[in-house]
Amino acid sequence: MKSFKIVIGAATLAIVGVGVLSITVRAFDPQPDPPGFGLVTLVNGQSIRVNVVCSPHGVRRFPPGPCSGDLLIHDAAGNTLASQEVRLLPGQAASLAFDLFREAGGPFGIDPCWIPSDFNTGHAIPSAEVFSTETGRTMLFINPAVARLSALQVEPPEPEAAAGIR
Repeated sequence: MKSFKIVIGAATLAIVGVGVLSITVRAFDPQPDPPGFGLVTLVNGQSIRVNVVCSPHGVRRFPPGPCSGDLLIHDAAGNTLASQEVRLLPGQAASLAFDLFREAGGPFGIDPCWIPSDFNTGHAIPSAEVFSTETGRTMLFINPAVARLSALQVEPPEPEAAAGIR
């Protein structure tokens, strides 16, 4: 009877342990969601450009890595209007432009996107700009809510400071 209780207890512990591990594994996302832009409205005579810069600065004690992913421009219905695969070394940048050629009609909704690939190890900083097709003058600059690299630069405390030794 005692050995039966031990077996039941061990089985229960194993089931609970597997349940906790599966919850922990599902909660961890090593690749955070990319920054999102939202819908941008263009009118006749305006164009949009999506940019990405691969930061040349390391984070904490890690050196900068290469950036890879896709620059995309969608319409409001989700159709891809333009796309470009990007592979950048630290310090490099890339752009994808879309010119709006419409004779009639009202505003046109555009959704600019930067989607990091599974091989992205760098810190890509995306932006988008609406500009006049005729003059090239930037009319709107958009930088989605991204973590600042300075926020990632926080150094861990020195061992002596953590232990309270002065």
